[in-house]
Amino acid sequence: MVPKFHDYERESENFYDRIASQFDHSFDGFLASFFKRFILKNLKFEQNSKILDIGCANGKLLAMLNDKKKIVGSGLDISSEMIKVAKAQYPYFTFEQGSAQEIPFDNESFDLIICSASFHHFPKPERFLLEAECLLSPNGRLVIAEIHIPFITKIYNWWINRFSTEGDVKVYQPKELTELFNQNGWKINKKKIFLQIQYYELEKNY
Repeated sequence: MVPKFHDYERESENFYDRIASQFDHSFDGFLASFFKRFILKNLKFEQNSKILDIGCANGKLLAMLNDKKKIVGSGLDISSEMIKVAKAQYPYFTFEQGSAQEIPFDNESFDLIICSASFHHFPKPERFLLEAECLLSPNGRLVIAEIHIPFITKIYNWWINRFSTEGDVKVYQPKELTELFNQNGWKINKKKIFLQIQYYELEKNY
């Protein structure tokens, strides 16, 4: 199969710009809500933790975490319309529009970086993992919650390559993600797979 050319970041930006105002009531927002609740249930963090949400959409995950414990929250999203909504809804957090391949925050600024159902949009995942390493404070953690589609992963990836216009790059099998993290110097401290969610807490393996 000859791969179809995609400008993944432009596709993601255009798609999420279109649904930003109604994201929570969209199909994508519905699916994302399961990941948010899973993270809220499983992630342990300290009061006043500095947390960056990559692919933050309208900022709701940061608000949910803040309701659990007070945090210093920041968000990044490729969609400028999503960022407008996030800033309007949660003015007490910091939001920036931009790419996960070149994140516009200072080095060693965060205790936690969260990537919820967004990693499969990144055309250069290794670049994102390097960015995360730079942005985390010593002993900081990277949390990745990703789609889990067992048995039909190859078929699904063929479908999104041919037909998706939402900026989906590929869905990863757990083995692929484990190898990718290990190859880029990350240690898995916690791993859970539950239905359509695969969840990882990582720290840099110095």
